[in-house]
Amino acid sequence: MVLILASIPVALHLAYRTWGAFNLEYWVNRDAVTVRWAGIRQVIPLARIKRIIKGGGSELSKPGMANWPAPYVRQSTALGMLDVRRYATRPLAECLLLETDQGVFALSPANPAAFLETVQHHYSLGPAHDLPVMESRPMPCGAQLLQDGVALILLSIGLLGVLVLFGALMIPYPNLPDALTFHYNAAGIPDSVRTKNSLFLLPMIGALAYVVNGVWGGWMACRRQQLGAYLLWGGAITVQVFTFFALLSLIP
Repeated sequence: MVLILASIPVALHLAYRTWGAFNLEYWVNRDAVTVRWAGIRQVIPLARIKRIIKGGGSELSKPGMANWPAPYVRQSTALGMLDVRRYATRPLAECLLLETDQGVFALSPANPAAFLETVQHHYSLGPAHDLPVMESRPMPCGAQLLQDGVALILLSIGLLGVLVLFGALMIPYPNLPDALTFHYNAAGIPDSVRTKNSLFLLPMIGALAYVVNGVWGGWMACRRQQLGAYLLWGGAITVQVFTFFALLSLIP
């Protein structure tokens, strides 16, 4: 359990980097080049670009394990350039470098010639808005949930339900007989007898419902689908209620 809990941050980090590796995009309009990577939006105004360099020369920093599986999306340095923000899928020598007053941005468009032509075309039109070089990040899902009172109530009730299920079993567990009747046939004769350890299946069902519906509901809440999230969290609580009564009926 300790190893599983310790691996959760690593799994989340890998999932975030993988998400970014699959949704890396460049948008060009008359105001700016906008880079999308995971939840990040990097705006590079065309008016702030001093020059565009083909190829980045010798790279001084190497990617680490923390940069996997998108090793070319990171901060790095090169000869003559101390601050290179890379949003690329190829080595620095194969990238286009957009130099601004606030650093150098390394991009790797699939068709560099077409990308440069598009940038030149929009630059010739002149900017419609004066934008700064900026990086925007959406509000984290956790912050969104903390601002949702209904979500906090449902998730708290679900967590309390998990604790109640395990507590309702752990308190009488030492005094229970080793074998318990789990089912009776139509004549009232026991036809399913199991060890008392089998009772832990019921709290585990309640905990599993809370975890699965909690994660699924959190994903829907982050996509602004609050009603679906509330139904999922409420469904987990309903499962816990029925599981609790089933547990009470099996404890003599």
